[in-house]
Formats: sequence, C-alpha cells, structure tokens
Amino acid sequence: METDQQNRARLQALFARNLDYITEGRIREWVELFDRDGVLEFPYPPPGVRSRFVGHHELYEHMKDFPKQFDVRFTDLTFHETTDPDLVIAEFVGKGRGVVTKRPFHQVYISVVRFRNGRIVHFRDFWNPLVTIRTAATLGHVWRGLVDLVRTRRRAEPSSRP
Repeated sequence: METDQQNRARLQALFARNLDYITEGRIREWVELFDRDGVLEFPYPPPGVRSRFVGHHELYEHMKDFPKQFDVRFTDLTFHETTDPDLVIAEFVGKGRGVVTKRPFHQVYISVVRFRNGRIVHFRDFWNPLVTIRTAATLGHVWRGLVDLVRTRRRAEPSSRP
C-alpha cells in the first residue's frame, strides 16, 4: 500500500513530466496526463482566450499550437507540501522565446493541480497573460483578437431590431 508521502512524490513526478511534455511539444502525451473529463483553468486569461477547458479534445485544441508559438524551458520547480496527498502546488519559471517573434519569454507560474487515480482532474494555472501577449503577439494575433472581441460584444448586446 502506498503511503501519502509516496503518493505525493509520484504525483509531483507526474507534474514535472507535464512540464517536460510541454517543453518538448508532446501535446498529445500531455493531454493523456489528464482524466478524460479533466479541467484546465486559467483564472486570469488574456483577452479572447477562454478561462476553462474540459476534456481531452478541448485541452488538445487549446494547447496544440503552443510549440509553434513558444520555445520554452521550465526551471526552478518547487513543490509546496499540502495536507491533501492528491493535491500538488508547484511554483516554477518559464524561460525562452516566441517562435515567430523571437521576443524573450520569462514567466513565473503557480499551479494548483488535483489528481485522482494518477490523472489530473483539475489544473488551475496562475500566470501573467501580458507576458504571453508581449512574447507571441503578431499583428495577425492582435487583429484576430479585436475581431473576436467585436463579435463577442455584438452577440452580447440586445438587438435593437424588431
């Protein structure tokens, strides 16, 4: 029978693997770390980006282009102990460049991740969206973001037509 400390160590290793998969662009394998109904949540998403993704399909669709946008390595991984052996709280740093823009990327993260049966069921990722925008945004990204914002506002406005 696995002790709480052994469970924590196993889940922390899975969290570290999650960072390796992202760094290596292995997005399909990254998705497989999640329960089939697993949730990825961004409490502070950039404009035009949803704050919540549920299930393997949504996770993959959201992350599939990450390797085309960012060349990032994660360092300084620190785990914070919890009283819940299925909860991982991690602090780490992402360093690299935008693939297209070549702009530098430096991001500090805090992730709160709940596991069940060795799979991620809820991943809450705290990061600064401005860093991501500065690093990867091209004129095309900005234009698409503005178009999406206008479309969203138009759908939200009550129709003035009879």
